[in-house]
Amino acid sequence: MLAEVARADLVITNPTHFAIALRYDGTRPAPEVVAKGQDLVAAAIREEAEKHSVPVLSNPPLARALHKEVELGQMVPEAFFAAVAEVLAFVYRTAARRGRLGRRALRASAA
Repeated sequence: MLAEVARADLVITNPTHFAIALRYDGTRPAPEVVAKGQDLVAAAIREEAEKHSVPVLSNPPLARALHKEVELGQMVPEAFFAAVAEVLAFVYRTAARRGRLGRRALRASAA
C-alpha cells in the first residue's frame, strides 16, 4: 500500500490522525483510494508522500469521512465527488502555476 503513495495525485489528511492517498488518471469515473491509514500508518503515508513530492492537503472532515466510508482500492463514492473534485482542482491549479503539471494531472484535467 505504501508503494502506491508515490503514484498518488494527493494525500488528504486530518493532520495527524488520518491520511488518504488518492489517484485519478481519467480512465475511471472517479479517483481511487490507493492508501489509507490512521495514526502511525497515516504518518508513514505522509512521509512517503513528501518523499515523492505528492501534495499533502489538510481537510479533516473529508479525511475522516473518506477513511470511514471508502475501502482501499475503491473509487470515491458519488457523495464525495464535489469535495474531492475541489481538492484535486486546487492541486492541479497549484501544480500548473508552478510548472509542475505531471502526466497524470494532464490526463485527468483533459478528461
